[in-house]
Amino acid sequence: MLKLPQVSFIVTSYNYEKYILKTLESIKSQTYTNFEIIVIDDCSKDNSCEIIEQFISDNQDLKITLIKHEQNKGQLAAMISGLKIAQGQFVSFIDSDDILMPDYAQTHIRVHLQTSVAFTSCQIMEIDGDDEIHTLCSISSPAYNKDEMLKQVQDDIENPSQTFFNIVKKHFGGWYWSPNSSAMFRKSSIELILNYKNTDAWRICPDKFLFNFAHLIGGSAIIYKPLAAYRRHKNNAGNCTLVTGNKKLHNDKTTIINIQNNLKIRPETIKFLWQERKNLGYRNTLNLILKIFY
Repeated sequence: MLKLPQVSFIVTSYNYEKYILKTLESIKSQTYTNFEIIVIDDCSKDNSCEIIEQFISDNQDLKITLIKHEQNKGQLAAMISGLKIAQGQFVSFIDSDDILMPDYAQTHIRVHLQTSVAFTSCQIMEIDGDDEIHTLCSISSPAYNKDEMLKQVQDDIENPSQTFFNIVKKHFGGWYWSPNSSAMFRKSSIELILNYKNTDAWRICPDKFLFNFAHLIGGSAIIYKPLAAYRRHKNNAGNCTLVTGNKKLHNDKTTIINIQNNLKIRPETIKFLWQERKNLGYRNTLNLILKIFY
């Protein structure tokens, strides 16, 4: 008898004792039940680990693994630590201050089984540090389109089994998706990342590199439904961007990070692809490198 695939939720944790339990509870509440949770704590200085361990103790019916880094390595290194032991055919990297909607996994899996893309990225809503919703149509979802969102609402009413999505056809190096927690990857499409060594280059905002790499390898799709709540608060990278209405006003710190990411993503990716040419094959490697430039 055919079985539905397993999903691995890899939660990257660092000094978010106020939010980590809510994140884990939102994963526990998924309508799609074939999943595991892997928490990578990147040497937190607060009580995050104690909260995670208590959650594990209280939910022994769930498959949960906690890995503690002995030193802070940055978010991409934490992601790779989780990917190394993930058992699921599909993987989502979840920030430990975000919240998933109950149908997050179910909807992502539905789209993956209707396509063959490397990853899917959903729309997000925005919440603050006290869980209050600020908007269901986040400006941090660059693929947002009013007509497409309205069509999704209509489809939900007329045919709840359908999900409106669109295959991304964009050039390498840009940003066409929602932030990190919005995405679900085919593990087979990103396992090559396990060989990537220069994780210090992406200690902050690693989704810029990971999303573009996965899109280069196997394409992506946008799900026009807000399935994750992206939390803006004083301690996260997103708060470096002042949001006023439908505009994002980057401060100097954010602008510098964006410029640095844009400058390094192509040379870093080309260097890594060339390093993996024996695994990819020379012809495939050259084709991928050429795609980076057009």
